[in-house]
Amino acid sequence: MRRLQSGSFLLRLLPLAMVVAACAPGATPTTPTGSTDRSGGAREPKTLTIATPAEPGNIALPSMGDVPTGSAGGLDLKLALHHRLATYDERGNLLPMLARDLPARDRGTWVLRPDGTMQTTYTLRPNASWHDGTPLTARDFAFAWTVTTDPDIPLSGRIGSLIGRIDTPDDHTLVMEWANTYPFANALVDDAMAPLPVHLLEATYRSDKDRFQQLGYWTREFVGTGPFRLAQWEPGSHITAQAYDGFYGGRAKVDTLVFRFIVDEGTAIANLLSGAVDGALARTLDFESAVQVRDDWLRSGKKPLFIGQTTHWRLLEAQLRPDMARPTDILDVRVRRGLLHALDRQALVDALLAGSAPPSDSFIPPDDAKWEWVKDATATYPHDPRRAQELFTEVGWRRAPNGTFAYANGEPVSIPIWTRPGGDAPKELAIMADNWKSAGATPDQVILSVGQARDNQVLATFPGFATSSNPLSFENTLNVLYGQLCPTEQTRWNGRNHGCYQNPRMDQIIDSLKSAIDPPDQQRGWREMVQIYTEELPVLPLYFVVQVMVFRDGVSGVRGDTRPRTAPTWNAHEWDVTNAI
Repeated sequence: MRRLQSGSFLLRLLPLAMVVAACAPGATPTTPTGSTDRSGGAREPKTLTIATPAEPGNIALPSMGDVPTGSAGGLDLKLALHHRLATYDERGNLLPMLARDLPARDRGTWVLRPDGTMQTTYTLRPNASWHDGTPLTARDFAFAWTVTTDPDIPLSGRIGSLIGRIDTPDDHTLVMEWANTYPFANALVDDAMAPLPVHLLEATYRSDKDRFQQLGYWTREFVGTGPFRLAQWEPGSHITAQAYDGFYGGRAKVDTLVFRFIVDEGTAIANLLSGAVDGALARTLDFESAVQVRDDWLRSGKKPLFIGQTTHWRLLEAQLRPDMARPTDILDVRVRRGLLHALDRQALVDALLAGSAPPSDSFIPPDDAKWEWVKDATATYPHDPRRAQELFTEVGWRRAPNGTFAYANGEPVSIPIWTRPGGDAPKELAIMADNWKSAGATPDQVILSVGQARDNQVLATFPGFATSSNPLSFENTLNVLYGQLCPTEQTRWNGRNHGCYQNPRMDQIIDSLKSAIDPPDQQRGWREMVQIYTEELPVLPLYFVVQVMVFRDGVSGVRGDTRPRTAPTWNAHEWDVTNAI
């Protein structure tokens, strides 16, 4: 991301969104007249026009044969049209969707057997239906599982393969048998576990699987279960969705959603500022452009909706292999703590992200629901050059006449710090190097070539510290600290634990989290993991990267993408808009 060139950043990440009701120009409504509010009274139809950076390939499934899903941006609209059994919200709280409630051990709907096998029971909402009015039944989920586990259907994701059998004792009950313990068996939010309409697709699937993959259902004839139904799909231009009167959660507040595919960022900005679109989903604009659009609206007296969400953890990996670490003193946690105290992470965020993201103390950001579990177990290392120097002195370093630290023999202490090329990485590297230099530690800065940055062996054999970004997902968070994922020559240098951190207790916690079902067990695991991590600092936390969405004054209810990310339209039925007045 580029540094902002104009204005100060007026809104911090927390709270994540600024929402102030006011009237503002918007897109001309295209919904047919005769709309009603939730009390049954007549009102003016409401239209919300949204820019998204890509067009989806299909709505219902992961990439399938010649019918690709499309880019992530194109899939932002999917939960407006089609629901799953469950969803996460923007903080990572799990919520039921098509399920009336979610499996739980205390209700007997999640059974964990001594041999590790499981059974989960889902009860569907009795009033859920397809957009053609056909009632949703358990058979629609069983059919979807059959399709997505069929090796003859080329799919990119097969979460259903973890399930050994699905029984449907009645139209509203799903009983799933699991061969192994899976901690997210109550959180089937994946595309591959979304229902498929038996009444529209099963006959073709049974008779001609090749034709099945080419059906118009996957694109312009799509029929779903969400709050909006597909009304028009104009390839290369837009998708129009109309509120579905039979939606199980009640009719959406907005009558029409129009998703415009706008690849060019400049075009998206022009459409936003002219009022041709009401907002832009994540990835439509880069951070700087989104802030500039927001500030333009603010200067004109408008009060836009601006949502920033953390998506990646920025960190400094430490080389912990004794035969590779240079200097070997970085194996001493006091050195790592001192180097972290020397970093002014708030200044780093201010310079690179206009203060929009919080500095990181661990791998769990403040906008994650797990933050409440771990915040009081997190050791912190505020910017304190004097404390850094005290720690350096404790390990035997001595201040030279020029203010830098040296070993007892007078040899200067040099700390290698590597970064990959591109973006703000060189600027980030320079800021951190200046921080260390100010504390008396001499940095040795290296910017890798493009080729080196793609070489797994190079990325695993850095001598001191190396910058890295980690997507904020369950697996990525665990893998960066998992001892068994240390890259070696035997693994062809594959493995996310680049610095080869080894702690048997940490591995035990990670293994337990991969099978922890009960929330108290999950909470204890995350707390201990954060406690050990922040005490030992196998990697140095820097800050969290944010992604933003921006909407004009008058738009409300948009809360951001789910965590883990699926689509920001998970609560599209709650969105609202004030049309032109």
